[in-house]
Amino acid sequence: MENIRVFEEGGYIHFILRPEELMRLRYSQQSTIAFSAFMDGWLGQMKTQVRQNTMDGYRYAFEKHIRPFFDARGMTLATARPMDFQDFVNFKFEQGLSPTSIAKFHSIMHKCLKYAVALQIIPNNPSDNVMLPKRRRFRGQVYDRAQLNVFLAAALQSPAEAAFVLAASYGLRRSECAGLRWSAIDFRARRMVINHTAILSNGRILYVDNVKTRSSYRTLPLSDSLRRYLTDLRRRQKENRRKYGKSYHQSDYVCVREDGTPLRPDYISREFGRICRRAGLPCIRFHDLRHSVATLLLQQGFSLKQIQEWLGHSDIATTANVYAHVPYVEKESIAKSAIPIIEI
Repeated sequence: MENIRVFEEGGYIHFILRPEELMRLRYSQQSTIAFSAFMDGWLGQMKTQVRQNTMDGYRYAFEKHIRPFFDARGMTLATARPMDFQDFVNFKFEQGLSPTSIAKFHSIMHKCLKYAVALQIIPNNPSDNVMLPKRRRFRGQVYDRAQLNVFLAAALQSPAEAAFVLAASYGLRRSECAGLRWSAIDFRARRMVINHTAILSNGRILYVDNVKTRSSYRTLPLSDSLRRYLTDLRRRQKENRRKYGKSYHQSDYVCVREDGTPLRPDYISREFGRICRRAGLPCIRFHDLRHSVATLLLQQGFSLKQIQEWLGHSDIATTANVYAHVPYVEKESIAKSAIPIIEI
């Protein structure tokens, strides 16, 4: 009690603590650990919570941007203040980093400190209420039906042809195309299951029995045209197996090269760019094929909920972004159909 002053005034007992004693009441002894050291340990635990490619992104952000900044300040969990994180955001913005990247860095730190609060190491999250630079929503381009047909015609005989067909006709993600297996396709029941993906991690390909989100796990019916295409693709792969003999790479994957080697996700993206240029089409991202499919489904009258479930979006707000891709001629049609305004 030697560090606490006690006195009576106005009928009340008052306690006055020194600042360091007050800190001890609010913060646990573990709060003296350096922020970067705590975050390093937290990242080690996060390996069980996120996919490997997401983990790679977390680790890169920490080592490249977060650790150097806060180590230079010698900041601990106990001494961390909101202004420290505002300074970090401002500094990265001045360095020329995009608002999207800065928001990702802040999100990682916020999750880490939220964990420290949950462990009762600190009483509140000092990264709350940080003002982030305003982000501009990215609006990708899309192909219309005619452009998709031109693209698919140019993609014939490409090693990545199967991935292009799956993305342009069904809106599958790149990781879903590269990870699709023949065992997930039931020709008799006319359906396929999206339950396995191929992702890049530090230059390596990881094949995992999980998908991006819980909603991404889905069963899709095979259309007559896709069923015919996949049947012919399987026949061609059997011929290649006989052609290459023992040198043929045996696997269960649908998207493979002529010798059976599964396609790398990054190769699919590079080949996509080459096909677009060769076909004289606007150069868009591979992922924009997915947006193109969503746009076509919307134009055909399918609801956002139906499109969400087809594409495997976890949030219908993500699906709603396809409204940004509705052609202007469609908007004119909507305007003509709107309720007329009564002129006074």
